[in-house]
Amino acid sequence: MKVYIRNYLYQNRVEYLKAFMVFVIGIIVAIMVVNNSNESQKNEIKKYVDNKIEVIKSSDYDNKFEVFKNSFFNNFESYIVIVFLASTIIGIPFVYLYIAKKAFSMGYAACSIMATQNTRTGIIFICNSMLFHNIIYLASIFIVLVSGVLFTKSIFENKNLKLEVFRYIIFSLIGLICIFMSSLCEAYISINFLYLLKKYL
Repeated sequence: MKVYIRNYLYQNRVEYLKAFMVFVIGIIVAIMVVNNSNESQKNEIKKYVDNKIEVIKSSDYDNKFEVFKNSFFNNFESYIVIVFLASTIIGIPFVYLYIAKKAFSMGYAACSIMATQNTRTGIIFICNSMLFHNIIYLASIFIVLVSGVLFTKSIFENKNLKLEVFRYIIFSLIGLICIFMSSLCEAYISINFLYLLKKYL
């Protein structure tokens, strides 16, 4: 199994690199936008982040299952659309666009926090409120995107269509497992650690 995964990643490294580069571009654009914000915009960002931190400091995290449920169903809805789009030539660019948008959102949030808070608060807040579970979520998107690209290529190469459909379904299910793990991580690990460390914010 390990050998198969290693060979699969090696053979499709270019496709994964493309997805990663789109992600990096989204992050870079977000950094540029934050850095070019005027003082009024930065003050608004700081006020928003400060309010978020105050809410965390003044409350206890006791609704883990609710967070898990909301996270999973929100991600699941997006994922189903992505699975459909990634299986078509026309839809694949929209998946790349989704990755760029997600990267921009993460980058903008992270840069805004680091620009308005001290380093310790920024690192704690970013790592425990948005980083780890989003990495797992993005892995699921990368998996289904690359699988979709391979699936569409196989149609033009006249490969065994039933086998390729089966393979795409399998990788889509692996991505779904990643979605489940991402939501678990968000509800029971990431945010939980954020509340445990709230006194250091």
